[in-house]
Amino acid sequence: MASLGADAGAAGADGPEGLIDDDLAFTRPWGFALGEVSASVLLVQGERDRVIPPAHARMLKAALPHATLDLRADDGHVSVLRHLGAALSR
Repeated sequence: MASLGADAGAAGADGPEGLIDDDLAFTRPWGFALGEVSASVLLVQGERDRVIPPAHARMLKAALPHATLDLRADDGHVSVLRHLGAALSR
């Protein structure tokens, strides 16, 4: 978690432009339909996430033909990262 914090701090050191760019990207079309994604997709989501609602992960799961959703009841936006290693090793 320390390296994540250091990366986040460095990313914002020169101003908010990167965050603004990310937010604007969320409002634009992605250039493809989710139903066209043929790769397997693993979604790991914390049920207590206050940044990205768990409903968003459920929507992605429903729209992606080869998606697996791993919902973590006791995790939030960052604490869910501790489960990624185990999820990816499956």
